[in-house]
Amino acid sequence: MRTLRLLVAVLVALGMSTPAAAQFKKLKDAVTKKSDPKPDASAPQPPADGGTVALTPDVVDRLLIGLRAAQAEREKAAKEDTPYGRYIRAQAAYAAAQPKCEAAHMTWVQRMVADEKLGKRYTATVDKAMAAQQKGDMAGYQAGMYEALAIVDPSCAVKEPERPSDYNELQRAVDERANQANLKASSFTDRELGMASDRVIAILNGSDPPGGASASEKSAVSAKGPELKAAYGIRDAQEQRVAKPGPAADSTPPAQAQAPTPPPTGPGYSQCMVDNIQSHEAEIQALGDRGSAAQEAGNTPLMMAIADTIMRIQNAGCSK
Repeated sequence: MRTLRLLVAVLVALGMSTPAAAQFKKLKDAVTKKSDPKPDASAPQPPADGGTVALTPDVVDRLLIGLRAAQAEREKAAKEDTPYGRYIRAQAAYAAAQPKCEAAHMTWVQRMVADEKLGKRYTATVDKAMAAQQKGDMAGYQAGMYEALAIVDPSCAVKEPERPSDYNELQRAVDERANQANLKASSFTDRELGMASDRVIAILNGSDPPGGASASEKSAVSAKGPELKAAYGIRDAQEQRVAKPGPAADSTPPAQAQAPTPPPTGPGYSQCMVDNIQSHEAEIQALGDRGSAAQEAGNTPLMMAIADTIMRIQNAGCSK
């Protein structure tokens, strides 16, 4: 955070030595003292020598007000119809879709076997994509594969957005907007905001800020601890452990625990799979190459869809 402060000092020296000059100086000092505005006790008063801002309850409240204003400005930027806003919304949608897609893939084979129409629809879509690929139509191939992924689950067809080439500049502009909103709402200067934030974060993390912290400062921060931690994105070690619990105790005996249905086994089934692999060796090899490329590109949904297609080819017509 930028810490900017402009300190202007005006010194007036009156080189007067006569009694009249002395009387004038006394009168001038009296008028100046009477007209000087009283300092605002509610505002942080950092020493002129570069000291710290005292964390009073009022200062802590103003910090929270500023942080909320900054967050509101970021949320506003994310909703705007701009390259930045569109990317942020698309990225959020993609992130939300991934767990749903992974869960859908876990049950896809069983669902496809149980629903013949669903399996045929998926197969036809993949075949259409493969036909486009054989014609050199890679755009048609990708569109067809994403259409197939949507059959597995709509969440699997949510594409990862391409980050704008000037994203860093766009992000810095939003950061500056948020900072200005913070300063305006909190009535801090950049320097005051930086010092107060650093001290609060140190206290929240259980460490001493530069110069130490008084009992009253720690009390002011502690009184708004949960709100401050949420605003600064600080999580306690205990909270992290709760967020990632260990495996819950299962009262079901191990032998009865639910598990995916194992594939059929036996000499006849194995021979059927071998025959399918030999008959479709070229097709399976091509699919494997595309699956490897998708994996290297980080396109997990597409890779899993191709793996499902290979499994379908291997199991076609095989039974117990």
